[in-house]
Amino acid sequence: MSSRRTEKEAETAQAEKTETRKPRARGSQVYCGPTVRGVAKQYTVYAGELPGELTAFIQKHPEAGALVVPVERFAETRRKLEQAGTAQAILYRKIKSIS
Repeated sequence: MSSRRTEKEAETAQAEKTETRKPRARGSQVYCGPTVRGVAKQYTVYAGELPGELTAFIQKHPEAGALVVPVERFAETRRKLEQAGTAQAILYRKIKSIS
């Protein structure tokens, strides 16, 4: 019985870990990463929850989550995408190379 409890605890811990990695609804958000066919188009605005395809992509490639920003940060993020060496530009290139 104790090994069953341990398995259940491990499953619960894994589920909690996974849940914390999911993008959370924070009002309107903009995907600033490169267009990924069947996943998301660059600069698409999402109100509320992100679509399942984008959420799954972010779970597989967590760096893409850093390029989903609140609408209020869109202009700043877009500027940083165009500046070589910024974290946003580096993440953009990395995602583009895998998509």
